[in-house]
Amino acid sequence: MKSELNLIGLCCSVPHLMIYNKLKKMNKGDILIVITDDLTVVQRDVIPLAQKFGCKMDIKKEGDEYKIELIM
Repeated sequence: MKSELNLIGLCCSVPHLMIYNKLKKMNKGDILIVITDDLTVVQRDVIPLAQKFGCKMDIKKEGDEYKIELIM
């Protein structure tokens, strides 16, 4: 299953909680696309959670936004 999580404009613990809740419901082979405009969210939330859950990661910068594909 493929799903998308738009975190543009969100900060503090909200992105972390939203990503965590999505990842814990995913099955092997599922894909989550995370979109954010905050590099701190990528560094502090996305990358550590992807590592914790054992996801493969592909990070792309498109203009002012980061698009991260997480594959469970």
